[in-house]
Amino acid sequence: MTLGALVRPVVPPAVRVGLIVAVALFVLAGECGLHRVTLPHRRAQVPSTVVAAGGDAGALRFGFEMGSGVRTHMPSNLPYLPLTAVVLVGGWAAAVAAGLGFGLGRAAMALGRHHSRDAPWWDRQWQRHERSLRIILTLAAVLLATGIVLS
Repeated sequence: MTLGALVRPVVPPAVRVGLIVAVALFVLAGECGLHRVTLPHRRAQVPSTVVAAGGDAGALRFGFEMGSGVRTHMPSNLPYLPLTAVVLVGGWAAAVAAGLGFGLGRAAMALGRHHSRDAPWWDRQWQRHERSLRIILTLAAVLLATGIVLS
């Protein structure tokens, strides 16, 4: 939000929206497999022992660490889309919603795997459906960014 307060006064609204559209197209192209460029991020992963040893609390800790930036390995550029929208046009409510969504999404993955009771099966299902799920999640993020822009 602070960065947005510095950027918004000097960048015209049409340019800001154009940047959001450009990021959306870049992310969508990457999720469709058209490029392998990854945007900068910290490449530290949460150890699997955090989830395995802690049950629900471990999965929530995993989501907190990922969502708060303590550990931010991102196998996708997708989080950059709502981040860009929030910085360029969003308010405090959009920033909080985007942050909560990021953290809850990360926790949901860990909780889903933990509660599947068959981690190898869960992993196979993820591998089988990963591409379509990535595209669906990207389209959902595009809708979220559109909502931020229009609000």
